[in-house]
Amino acid sequence: MTTNFKTVVESIKDLPPMPAVAVKVIELLNDPNVNYEKLGAVISSDPAVSARMLKVANSAFYSMKRQIKTLEHAIAIVGERTLRSLVLAASLEGMNKSYGLLEKLLWEDSIGCAIGCRILARKFASADPEEAFLAGLFRHLGKTVMNYSDPNAYRSLAEAAYSENISTTELEGRFFPYAHAVVGAAVLDKWNFSRFLVMSTLHHEDLQISLDDEERGEELLRLTATVNLAGHICRKLGIGQRQPDEELNLANCHGAKALGLNTDEVELALVDVEQVFKENRDYFIG
Repeated sequence: MTTNFKTVVESIKDLPPMPAVAVKVIELLNDPNVNYEKLGAVISSDPAVSARMLKVANSAFYSMKRQIKTLEHAIAIVGERTLRSLVLAASLEGMNKSYGLLEKLLWEDSIGCAIGCRILARKFASADPEEAFLAGLFRHLGKTVMNYSDPNAYRSLAEAAYSENISTTELEGRFFPYAHAVVGAAVLDKWNFSRFLVMSTLHHEDLQISLDDEERGEELLRLTATVNLAGHICRKLGIGQRQPDEELNLANCHGAKALGLNTDEVELALVDVEQVFKENRDYFIG
């Protein structure tokens, strides 16, 4: 991929800024002397983010079956690495200018894939679970940015895909100069996220990762394959979709093949993701 990320970013009419709370939390987490009180104070400066984070921290997905009432307690329970994931997830939800059905589906798709990635990473030891969660969360960041930048064009894209029964990915060139994967990767690059997250976002559909040119190429490929499989599981279950794609053969997707998974392993993973998502959906969405 030779696309210049700077050129991509410059083409976006209205680029959303990285959420301020997320920026401050990431800065603090790089400080070896940071404490829970400082982190809690920064997060609480945005009531919407702090409320969403507390809600998610009390889910079965994170909490250890004890009620968490304060941000400091939440931070102590989930740990600093998971805190980064939670704050970014809570911040990303608030990025949309409006919140109708389209935005709801985009958010459900992002969270569903993030949860799926974390489950798959643990189940198959395919990636670091927290890095996988973020890679899943950001997989369709480009779609969110497109909708933020030009909501009328993105709505037309979504409607055309639905009426023509074609994926939005196949139609993006009709409405936007760059595909969502390129846009998402360019924005993450501008926001100074790791190359792993940038490249997994860029290649989450095609898995075109050069093992020779990329440092830790095999590790990056497995992370990206995890994202690809989680995304296909979401499609099959209808998570973030208008309807489930029940005929989708998960074992044939790029991610399952790259991870060397057979049909039985993939089907068991599907059951796990469906169960965990159903149990935790209301904590992350709504």
